[in-house]
Amino acid sequence: MTLKQIEYFQMVIAKGNISAAADELFISRSVISRVLAELEEEFQANLFIRSKNGVVLTESGETIACLFKEVSSCYKATKRRICQISSGEKPSAFHLGITPTNSYHLYSLYFDDFRRCFPGINLYVNEYGANDAWKLLMDGTVDAFFTPARIMDHNIFGSIDLYQTQIMMGVPSGCRIAEKKSLGISDILTLPLGYLNAPMPVEEILNACFQTFGETPNVVLRTSDQKLLHALNSSGIIYTILPSDILETWTDVQRIPLDFFPKSMHRLVWNKALAHDGDFHSLLSFMKERSISPPHL
Repeated sequence: MTLKQIEYFQMVIAKGNISAAADELFISRSVISRVLAELEEEFQANLFIRSKNGVVLTESGETIACLFKEVSSCYKATKRRICQISSGEKPSAFHLGITPTNSYHLYSLYFDDFRRCFPGINLYVNEYGANDAWKLLMDGTVDAFFTPARIMDHNIFGSIDLYQTQIMMGVPSGCRIAEKKSLGISDILTLPLGYLNAPMPVEEILNACFQTFGETPNVVLRTSDQKLLHALNSSGIIYTILPSDILETWTDVQRIPLDFFPKSMHRLVWNKALAHDGDFHSLLSFMKERSISPPHL
């Protein structure tokens, strides 16, 4: 497997046709056909279904396509880092990803202290959906990501467990269900729900639980405006389903655990395949030293 083979394979996928891929690459059709045969020999599997209309990936081909996408992303990101090293250019900052649900604890528990301990290292923090972490780490857009999502591949991604949160329902103080110690699906089937705009990984669990009752969640509001969610939640217009580290900052809203959700572990994750300098390892050491017990839930 070579980078040239990966390039030809990916062009065939993009064009859906060997002849069209050859034209795009300014090479003969026979060259691409030979490369595909070599890959199929290497992996001992048929990677494409061929027809007069073009080619489509087999299940094995789709698996290889995912591998090649990761290899290409890592190669490009590593090449950029090597160019920086060769030119003597020192990265001026770490680019970190956070999710909409974990920023409160990250700033209060980590970022402020890190800046005091390492004033010469700049942090640039951007918010993304939790499911975007893996792509952003693969292509080098971010150096590390703080996320509650499960690790996609421990061979590629390193991680440090930081703290746990629990998914809870925010209910207005004094309402009927505020007296309950925990809630099940049957308690919330008809409630008007408010979500953060960025999809959360826990939504898959929630949707599956509702489906057992032949229902779907009654989501009446999606917004990135936490103040709006808070205001409507406290007035009883909506009920929110959010991690405890957000709800614990809201006044006039009670937090009730949802008994069908396990606790979520928030982690720092990074791409082990990319080159990292000494400052980055200072960040990792800092986080390891401050890996804490779960906050009060």
